[in-house]
Order: sequence, then structure tokens, then C-alpha cells
Amino acid sequence: MGTISVNRLAGLSLIFGPIVAFVFFLLEPGGLLIDSAEVTDSVGSITAKGANAALSKITNIGIILGLALILSGLYALMRNVTLQGNGKALVQMGFFMVFVGLTGWIFASGIDLILADAQTSDQIGGSVPVYYVGSALVYAGGITLGFGGFIFALGLSTRDDFNRIVSLLAALVSLAIMVFFMMAVLSEGGRDAFIGLARGCYVLLVIWYGYLGFGMMNRPDPDLWQ
Repeated sequence: MGTISVNRLAGLSLIFGPIVAFVFFLLEPGGLLIDSAEVTDSVGSITAKGANAALSKITNIGIILGLALILSGLYALMRNVTLQGNGKALVQMGFFMVFVGLTGWIFASGIDLILADAQTSDQIGGSVPVYYVGSALVYAGGITLGFGGFIFALGLSTRDDFNRIVSLLAALVSLAIMVFFMMAVLSEGGRDAFIGLARGCYVLLVIWYGYLGFGMMNRPDPDLWQ
């Protein structure tokens, strides 16, 4: 079997990673489709996870792996950009921010693996503080991801080998995600609404990541890597 190129593998990671994470996020109990509960409803969310423990663990494992694939693909893209051309500083800084944000989401999914073990009312009640820790990681990760994606996309918009309009649109979407998560933290009464808006914007990021992935697959590895 031949050796797959770094950029081709990174492109596949950027195409399938976001899709895997998004699909499993939709199927996660207590989320959007199965035993849906509001983000601020800690007891309802934990109850949904415990009532569908096996599915909850499987979906969160899928989310963790999907987010890790995104990081892998973005890292290779960042390395391509920092070797030559414009946007080096912005893309490198943006990747670090995105790395911090997605790592926070990965840790939050790890917490959900434990929350799925809560079966009795006492266990559910005792798990509420743990749920709040996971929520805090989601909020912090969302703010950092949005800020990092904004900087990352701005860096790409300065280059000739990336579509300027698409990159600027991605920067606006990322900025919106950051603002919605900030508003969710600052406005307790409208927290669920703002989280819903941020989730909607993430769908657009999934499309953008896939777009970057297709571009990476057609991009030859730099001479330094060959």
C-alpha cells in the first residue's frame, strides 16, 4: 500500500471529522433529537443521558474523535501556511485558539461519558455540579473557538491560494459564534436561545471545514515534507 500524503490525509480529516462530530452531536441524548432538553435544564439533560447510557457514551466517543480529526486537519493546514506566503502569524495564532476551544469541548464530552452513569435520582442530583463543570467548558470552548476561527480565517483571506470571500464569510461566522457564547454567559435568561444560535453557526463551520478539506486534498505536500 502506498504512503498517503500529509495534505490528503489532512483533507480527509477536515471533511469527515466535522461531519462525524456533528452527526453524533445530533444523536446525543439530551441534545436536539433524542430526549431533548434545554442546556440550562441540568436534571433533564442528565436524566436523558442516564436513560440512554449506551447511546450517550457512543455518541460522545464519536464527538471526541470527530473533534480530534478537525484539530489534526487544521494543524496540517496551519503548517502549510506557515511555510511560505502571507497570513502566517494570524493562522498560527488562530489555530492555537481553535485548539484550546475544541480541547475544551473534548473534555466536556469526556464529562458526559461519566454523566451517563447517573441512573437513580440521588445519582442525578449529585451529578448536577459535574454537569455545570461540563457546561462551563462548553462556554469557554465556544468563545475561544469563535475567536480563534475568526483570526484563522482572516489569515487565510490574505493569501492568494485561498478564496478571500469564503474566508471572510467564515471569519464573520466564527465571530458570531464567539458573540453568541459570550451573550449566553452574560444573559442567563436567554442562554438557551443564544446557545441555539451558536449551534446554528457551527453548521456553517462544518461546511467551511469540508471546503478547506477538499482544497487540502488537491494541494501537494510541501517539498520539505517529501
